[in-house]
Amino acid sequence: MDRKNLIIGFELNQKESQICYFDRAAKDAVSAEVKVGSSQYTFPTVLSKSLGQNEWHFGVEAEYFAEHQNGILIDQLYTLCMSGKSAVIDGQEYEAGVLLAIYLKGGLEMLGVQEASRQVSALMITTPNLTRAFVEALRFAFEKIGIPKNRGFLQDYDESFYYHSLYQKAELWGRDVALFAFAGDEVSSHTLRLNKKTKPVTAVVKGSAPKKLPADHKLRDQAFCRLIEETFGDDIFSSVFLIGEGFDKSWAVRSIAMLCRNQRHVFYGNNLYAKGACFAAYEKVEERRLKSYLFVGNALIRHNIGMDMTINGAPAYYPIIAAGVNWYEASRDCELILDDTDNLTFVVSRMEDGKRERYTMQLPDLPGRPNRTTRLHLHLEYDSPKRCQITVEDLGFGEMFPTSGKVWHETMEG
Repeated sequence: MDRKNLIIGFELNQKESQICYFDRAAKDAVSAEVKVGSSQYTFPTVLSKSLGQNEWHFGVEAEYFAEHQNGILIDQLYTLCMSGKSAVIDGQEYEAGVLLAIYLKGGLEMLGVQEASRQVSALMITTPNLTRAFVEALRFAFEKIGIPKNRGFLQDYDESFYYHSLYQKAELWGRDVALFAFAGDEVSSHTLRLNKKTKPVTAVVKGSAPKKLPADHKLRDQAFCRLIEETFGDDIFSSVFLIGEGFDKSWAVRSIAMLCRNQRHVFYGNNLYAKGACFAAYEKVEERRLKSYLFVGNALIRHNIGMDMTINGAPAYYPIIAAGVNWYEASRDCELILDDTDNLTFVVSRMEDGKRERYTMQLPDLPGRPNRTTRLHLHLEYDSPKRCQITVEDLGFGEMFPTSGKVWHETMEG
């Protein structure tokens, strides 16, 4: 493996994580071994700290040092990152982003990366779900380990499923694609569908809530068969992927036969999300294979936000945030001068049909000044797919009208 210009997919979840890197010769994502020559590809999502020392261990080593070397185990890393909470470790408080940076650095060192800023072309993190706290922790971690904004990315499992599917041979996603994710005695189903009548072609993943399977093998097989029937219905599927611990050919007798009907291609493995993250990173920085496709996931913003303004003496629409990006990527700063108004009116249009609505933000106690002598700084940032946080700051107008220091906040939902 060439340890320069690495493109990496990093799956991070509550229990365990794994890494894939892009092999340019094979044009494929390859799972990284925890130790050279081993067949182990997953590692625990844990850290440990040596008592009284600034010495940290990662993954499997963290568990060993916690058990045998009096290390302090941090086994709630994922939960801390998702909630944004800090943790007191060995008498010192650590923010989630600091702990995440240590963990990611450990993962990269497993690949032989010592200088991420020089060796990593793209790093995509994929997790089951996304929160604003996790986005902030990850941004801090990226900066800490030397990953620039244009080389560090984030997506959820559904989007990784999409990238993994569309980077397979075309016959595997010509029709719908199914994914069954096992976790012990539970299984959930996910279906990827492409709408080829739209431009760009839109892709959607629909998922089911996890269902508990009986312990008895025969009953478990029957229950899984029912879920397969519910998932497939009368639709045509090109391929099926099975992932996670809990699926076993020893009990899946009827269900395997059902999965393989109608010449469906069936695959089993545990690296789908990590590989999907790796393919996504490759797509973003090098390939651009999917430029005529749009993944419409739960994280996608479906509204354009802009303002009607006077620009160079003529009325014009000024776009601020465009629909079709994930909420955690959507933020914008700009400045404007108020012209015969004491409020701000945003034009909000739907991605699907372009229908427009107007949203007015009041600016109470705005300093009274002559027209066109109030300059404002706007910051718009989403904290969920349907909630945009707006911050407005009075900048004044040079020495003639100094800033009042006033700041206004508003939440726009929809």
